[in-house]
Amino acid sequence: MDLTRASLDREFPSRLGTVQMNHAAVSPLPARAAAALGEYAALLSARGPLAFPDLEARVRRLREAGALLLGATEELGGASSVSVVPNTTYGLSLVAQGLDWKAGDVVVTTESEFPANLAPWLDLARHGVEVRRVPTRDGAYAAGEILSACDGRTRLVSLSLVAYHTGFVAPAAEVGAFCRARGIAFGLDAIQAAGAIPVDVAALGADFLSADGHKWMLGPEGCGLFFTTPAFRARLRPPSGWLNLRRSHPAQYALGDRPEYVDDAGRFEIGALPMPGVFALDASIRLLLEIGNGTIARRIGAVLSLLEDGLPKTGWEPVLHGQEVRSGILAARPPAGIEAHRAMRHLEANGVACSARAGFLRLSPHVANEPDDAARVLDLLARL
Repeated sequence: MDLTRASLDREFPSRLGTVQMNHAAVSPLPARAAAALGEYAALLSARGPLAFPDLEARVRRLREAGALLLGATEELGGASSVSVVPNTTYGLSLVAQGLDWKAGDVVVTTESEFPANLAPWLDLARHGVEVRRVPTRDGAYAAGEILSACDGRTRLVSLSLVAYHTGFVAPAAEVGAFCRARGIAFGLDAIQAAGAIPVDVAALGADFLSADGHKWMLGPEGCGLFFTTPAFRARLRPPSGWLNLRRSHPAQYALGDRPEYVDDAGRFEIGALPMPGVFALDASIRLLLEIGNGTIARRIGAVLSLLEDGLPKTGWEPVLHGQEVRSGILAARPPAGIEAHRAMRHLEANGVACSARAGFLRLSPHVANEPDDAARVLDLLARL
């Protein structure tokens, strides 16, 4: 895609009247994603159920695009290892509810997880499962701290690839290698990573990964991706459903006493899929693939660097982790006497989308942001 200002204005119309610094919450839809929603509506309006082959083809396209974005190679099953799910939590819950837990099993995670990557594991207490939460420093920790929390009873480690509040990038590859060598399942909540930084499930050693599409993947809410390796997928009990049943043909609805489910990632898709989201998310992911990881990282990094340099001059302290790979999130501690929520409301009142999380002001630009946007934010904070 041509990244001139004129082209970006056409693809991201939100640039024309707002400053979008809240992709870590909900992203504005690119024009092609909005058009894809209209395409779905027009297709269904004109063809009704006769459009089903077209809808099924679009699901396949989304799986293929998702596999490319997540680095799900053919050795890992490629598109057949990518499920369409309604949100991040749903995918993680498939693992929590699908494994055969025993009393005394241990799940290791951190104390800074978003609830989506904590509640499913805490709910396993009824099975006698222990959850160990590793302490963090503004979301940061060393791989060794995760490894030290594991022992012979550890069945699973689940981490956020990027911390939702401060943008810390997890040392996932090191943890993944440790888990693989010891037969410990390793999973990632990647909602704050996919679309903003390169994600390679093979290199990270992930058995599973879940991410909704409405943040950095630039899709609508209610449609996300869930990756599982073939070996790990075989260990999960599939959820009860009908769309995921093993059938000889699409119109086979007779069911015996023991349901049998498909082996590929479709085993986790229990019923009708969120088709409007499928159309839009496919369009958005293909836009990201067209632009490329390197360009996305450079554009995000350019804006974040300006914010890092300018925030201290306004009394705000950036939370920096000094990592080689940086996420799209920058958190800042407020000056004395100013609350992050107050700053957020001030920015929002002036057309800047942002968030306050865990006492920090959270700024999260994406590929459509310009250096001018950073200057606008800094100017508004200086006048707070």
